Amino acid sequence: MWQTVINYLTPIKYPGDDNKSRQTFYIHIIALVFMGAILATEISLKVISPQFEINSFDWVLIGTFLLILGIWILSRYGYTKAASTLLTALLWVAANGSAALGIGIRDDSFLGNFIVLLAAGLLIGWRGALVFSVLTIMTGFGLAYAEVNQFFQPAEYFASPYTTLIAVGVAIVIFTGLMIFILSSLEGAITRMQANARDLESVNRDLRLARARLEENQAELLAANEQLKRRAERIGGIAAIAKTITVVQELERLLPVVVEAVSDRFKFEHVGVYLLEDSGQSAALNASSSDEGRQSQLDGSRVKVGSESLIGIVTERGEPRVGHPTEKNLHGFEHPEARSLLALPLKTREIVIGALDIQSAQENAFTQEDVAALQILADQIAIAIQNARSAERARGALQQAEIASRQLIGKGWKEIAGSAEAKGYRYDGIKLEALQEITKPAQAGNSVIVPVRLRGQVIGKLRINPADQTRQLTDDESAMAEATAERVALALESSRLLEEAQNRAQREAFLGELSSKLSASYQLDSIVRDTVEELGKSLRTTTVTFQLVNPSSHPGRLDTISDETIPENGSKPK
Repeated sequence: MWQTVINYLTPIKYPGDDNKSRQTFYIHIIALVFMGAILATEISLKVISPQFEINSFDWVLIGTFLLILGIWILSRYGYTKAASTLLTALLWVAANGSAALGIGIRDDSFLGNFIVLLAAGLLIGWRGALVFSVLTIMTGFGLAYAEVNQFFQPAEYFASPYTTLIAVGVAIVIFTGLMIFILSSLEGAITRMQANARDLESVNRDLRLARARLEENQAELLAANEQLKRRAERIGGIAAIAKTITVVQELERLLPVVVEAVSDRFKFEHVGVYLLEDSGQSAALNASSSDEGRQSQLDGSRVKVGSESLIGIVTERGEPRVGHPTEKNLHGFEHPEARSLLALPLKTREIVIGALDIQSAQENAFTQEDVAALQILADQIAIAIQNARSAERARGALQQAEIASRQLIGKGWKEIAGSAEAKGYRYDGIKLEALQEITKPAQAGNSVIVPVRLRGQVIGKLRINPADQTRQLTDDESAMAEATAERVALALESSRLLEEAQNRAQREAFLGELSSKLSASYQLDSIVRDTVEELGKSLRTTTVTFQLVNPSSHPGRLDTISDETIPENGSKPK
């Protein structure tokens, strides 16, 4: 019950709408003050009255009380603007109506307009207060004019001094309360404004600090973006150069391509490649992107490993080094326009094979990130150089193998050509005949000779003589003859290799059988007899002789032993 009363005496708040909450609060306070004033006035009048009676003035007070109560309830249901206007209008009508029914403009109730104007300023704003001020002034002039021209007769002033004192006291109390309320509201508003101003100043200070930090971060972000952009350009350039140099497999072509690509891509004044010599004691300039560097290369520019120059330090320690041009370069080339120097080791499997010399016309051109990025490029160049060297060695080995293979093929087919009974075959469209010897028939005008090649060696020839001396072979026929020559070469080589393999297998089988038989014999005579017999069976149409000789009379060479020095009966020569 008591909580319900407290809830009704507490003004309603509307979250998110401060103006409506404030207006509802003002209606609540003003309504309660006036209803309390009406009750206090009515009770005071009845206490000081000699007899208890309800007159017309009491009914007016009761009606006003009920109307204010209704307006107060209306405001609690959210009709704030309507309640504000109605409450202000009701107070204005009550004040000026009482004056009209009383003694006119001199009536105490006309002073209540000050309270009404204060309430109008709180409830409906300065425009409402201005409107009611004009209405009040016009009403005052109207009452004065009506009284002067006797349009109405003011009522007699019959109120006792106590009644006047009560009315004036209530009016003063209400006016004072509203003034205190207004002043406290203004002080509270000023305090809040000052607090808000301090908060705003603090927020502005924080915003300025945040702006300063943001500007610093923006500057750092711009620097980071520029750095990332530069890094991306470096990496993109490195990738493009790596893609270019992987195509070149010859070292003599690779090194000029490398220095030109690096110089053009990154706008360096000079790029050179130093490679260690076979002795490992010095590094020679093998390629240069600048004219001055190429002239130094022609002059045989070399740097001693371990010297005080950048190239000497890098080739010895295997670590990148940044430097500046000096007068004493210890035979290392320096471009006349260079302002920053960078030497990077060329390493494969942690073995230094040379150095990459980079020179720029800008001061302090190489940062730590540039050195790290360009070292990746140097590693790619080192791999490309090593691959080119490996490719050259592979090509040399392949060339030697090709030469050896051609020699073996030529030797093998030379023996076959000399020992074969049929040197070839001829087919004239009617019969097939064997060629017993190599002939050189007369060259006909329309004959076609297709060489049969095997790994660069000509092992035969296909001769095609059309029966009609005026007929020429078509392109398809020539292509068919060339394809036939290729396949014949492969088939003949396969046959030769198969025959060699079979002969090798027969030899291995003979040696195996002979070793088995000899290992079963323990007598000298049987070993020699079995050897001669088995070798004679294997080498058909031959005579095999085995004789023992005195090692002391024939100390070393086989060509000193002749049939005359070895008797047929196996005895020692005299």
